[in-house]
Amino acid sequence: MKAVVAIDSMKGCLGSAEASEACAAGLREAWPDAEVIVVPVADGGEGTAAAIAFSDKSIIRKTDRVLGPDGTPTIAEWWLDAAKKTAYIDLAAAAGLTLVPQERRNPLTATTFGVGQLILAAASEGARHIVLGLGGSATVDGGAGACEALGVRFGVDHIDVSHIDNRLKDIDLHLACDVTAPFTGEKGAARVFGPQKGADPTQVKLLEERLERLRLLILRQFGIDLNEVPGSGAAGGCAGGLMALAGGKIENGAALVLDSIGFDRIIAGADLMVTGEGSADRQTLMGKLPSEILRRGQKAGIPVALAAGRITDAEALSEAGFAAIIDINSEANARRSGTEGQEAMDSGVATRRLRTSLWDYVQNGRS
Repeated sequence: MKAVVAIDSMKGCLGSAEASEACAAGLREAWPDAEVIVVPVADGGEGTAAAIAFSDKSIIRKTDRVLGPDGTPTIAEWWLDAAKKTAYIDLAAAAGLTLVPQERRNPLTATTFGVGQLILAAASEGARHIVLGLGGSATVDGGAGACEALGVRFGVDHIDVSHIDNRLKDIDLHLACDVTAPFTGEKGAARVFGPQKGADPTQVKLLEERLERLRLLILRQFGIDLNEVPGSGAAGGCAGGLMALAGGKIENGAALVLDSIGFDRIIAGADLMVTGEGSADRQTLMGKLPSEILRRGQKAGIPVALAAGRITDAEALSEAGFAAIIDINSEANARRSGTEGQEAMDSGVATRRLRTSLWDYVQNGRS
């Protein structure tokens, strides 16, 4: 018996590796003789670089001092595969929301400048391919800060790209994201994600106006309408800015990560896969990590179970093809795990519930 466990991070609770290990512990208890493989994963959000690095011990960790989102210096980590001349960077390492204390968060001034610095650092180390995970940003600057660090100059009615750093010549910049948001508009970077980064209604309006001015400049000067590019609004529009002005390519983060770690090779011959995330609903089926794992499982003829802390639209998830929908916070599982009445977001509680729910699923076929 072979099982592969690949759970996305449960934000604010458990990272991908921790959540996957908890599920794996339950499977090993239920199947003592089984081969259970843990695969940390990500979908372009925080943890993308580390998830890829986990799959290959030859990938080395690097750090650089860069400008943080609030203008103060920070030490940011990134990863380098020297043999493949490929760097893996999380935008959140240099411009993440968690880098700024809540009382100092200000999306009107937050910058992605440090992200551009990390891109240049990777290029200086010989990287010819750079994978940038675009989740968890504190910013809504349309990538202007990152582009400035790369040498782009912004005027009132003109963008000058003639001074882009020579280190970027012939570099492939892959922009991994898990959203399809456009640059501006009702579903764009400012209106959807601005409030999550601390913007009040007045600030959201100002951010939207700034992004719209940048969009129109890019459209007039380069012929690219970022509102026609799915995912351009990712990371406060950083995806769109780097795509239009620095030659980046926006890609589905889940597929990019799974391809990078050789996921199809890992699952070959498996009898079961377990995936999951903090909250599962219809949006799970819209290109998010569990849906990409389901697609690959169906292609390989491997059943895929889905575990989550909160589940809605269970019928739609089942119809999509998941072999089981496992609610780790159900009353029954809380009771079986001995955590009844305890805080679900506590990491210890979540670990016990994941372990118990997978043991019970194997032993009793309950979900």
